[in-house]
Amino acid sequence: MKKAAEITGAAESAMGPKEGGFTAGVPLDTFTRKARIYAPARTASQSGLARTVDFATTTPAWKIEFEPTAKWQNPLMGWTSSADPLENVGRSALVFYTKEEAMRFCEKLGWEYEVTEPNKRRTQRTKRYMQYGDNFGTKRAGVPDLSTLPSNRAAAK
Repeated sequence: MKKAAEITGAAESAMGPKEGGFTAGVPLDTFTRKARIYAPARTASQSGLARTVDFATTTPAWKIEFEPTAKWQNPLMGWTSSADPLENVGRSALVFYTKEEAMRFCEKLGWEYEVTEPNKRRTQRTKRYMQYGDNFGTKRAGVPDLSTLPSNRAAAK
């Protein structure tokens, strides 16, 4: 993907803003909509950080998404339908390594955009949660008194 950007870099510089959208045949109503550039959060069920902003050198981390328009429910099947051609832009493979690349792409196509900065990742836990092994630790109350156990009462007498 980086190599493709190097090859097409000279051709893109000759093209002015919004010319990419006009020459590609983009419908005119797409120029009135605002795109949102954001870095999606890490999936809650995964612990890896591969597709986050912190590790964007190996995988693209920024996406473009448009605000959804009106939808309706199909009375026969119950499916939700939409006449919006830009609804699937965020779900498709339109991802970028940096937000600057995404901003240039929007400017080239003539889309207005808004950048949503991601929240900073916390590197430390704010609170230490009690774990099951803490029930048997000696740090809190010292060495446990085992003379109270029924098996040790006979030995103590």
